Amino acid sequence: MKTPRTTLLVTLLFCLLCAGGTLAANVEDEPGYMDLEWIVIPADASEIQDIDLGPILGGISADAKEKGDDALVQVLAMIRSSRVKSFSIEDGGNESAKMAVDKVTAKMEKEDWKRLIYMKDGDETVSVNTKYDGPDLVGLMIVNYEPDDSVAFVNVVGDLDLGTLIGLAKQIDHDSIEDMLEGLDGIEGIEIDHDEDDDDDI
Repeated sequence: MKTPRTTLLVTLLFCLLCAGGTLAANVEDEPGYMDLEWIVIPADASEIQDIDLGPILGGISADAKEKGDDALVQVLAMIRSSRVKSFSIEDGGNESAKMAVDKVTAKMEKEDWKRLIYMKDGDETVSVNTKYDGPDLVGLMIVNYEPDDSVAFVNVVGDLDLGTLIGLAKQIDHDSIEDMLEGLDGIEGIEIDHDEDDDDDI
């Protein structure tokens, strides 16, 4: 997959919001939850990010606290759940990818999600959408789609505060978060940055 600025935005937002402090007992019942489990990652996708940190959220939060990363601990305290599905689009895969994007978009419209950001660069689009429960921001949904290249879906659930998150972002070491994610590859079914070309070289 290429790394245009919009794909970079999705990656940055995910790295910032990828973990949580307290997982909701029934996260599916949360108003900010968006079901992504029905999205099937094609078997021929050469690059995949399929991440659900639910089973190990407590450990991640405790580790951040132990290391004294107060900014990260504050971010984690806001998050109850996060889910990422991202994969490259190979030959003939545009139809199913677009169908998934359209279905998620239609569901957000039906459930009164609000579009916060929309960007278009050539054929590539990225949208950042928010879900409110009364005055409270409870969900964030990011959809990034570029035909013939890649598609990404990111859902974050929690008691979110965008202003606080943006302020804290400047204090968080994003490289350390990325290193942490790489260390989780293969644990509890987590699959991160899988690249068939790399596998072929082994």
